[in-house]
Amino acid sequence: MRNKSFRPGLPTIRILRRSDPGAMPSSPSSEGTNPEAVDAPVLAYDPDAFAQRLESLMADRDARTGTRLLFYGGVREHRQQALATLTRHATGNVHQFRMASLLGGHRMQTQNNLRKAFDHAAEESALLYFDKSDSIFTHTHADSQEDPEENAVPTTVEYFFDRVGAYAGVVVLGLQRKRHVEWARDKVHLVVRFE
Repeated sequence: MRNKSFRPGLPTIRILRRSDPGAMPSSPSSEGTNPEAVDAPVLAYDPDAFAQRLESLMADRDARTGTRLLFYGGVREHRQQALATLTRHATGNVHQFRMASLLGGHRMQTQNNLRKAFDHAAEESALLYFDKSDSIFTHTHADSQEDPEENAVPTTVEYFFDRVGAYAGVVVLGLQRKRHVEWARDKVHLVVRFE
């Protein structure tokens, strides 16, 4: 049987399963809001409050599909603890990426890496966690041009958030910069602020 975890050309990926001894998932959830219409509510991270929010979210609707969460600030250990809590309510299969590992020198390389990450996760119905996602907002490509004809091509940020919105599973974004959180807030269901 072919090993699905290995894909040539796919950037660094860390696949965690609930049964893995070192598995530490992290991700918040939404509370029945429409992310296209309203800014997501912000929850200051507390393990008990976060678990309650996830329980109410999962009870309100089938949030296991198409749920988008944003982790803001804090230390990695707390975000991983929250991810572990999330996997108890969603899938235990987690594909975790550092955004910088997906960014290539050319726009098509980056979009191809992102496509592979989303497609591979979709094959396994995995929860996607993009850590340190701020880099997608600031990354420039060698082939970036100010040509008016290029304006029809989506930017890397637009492409990424289109894929996030279309993903049928749970997606968690880890951001550190407030301006990026404010920009992305209307594209997720819940923002979890780590102190």
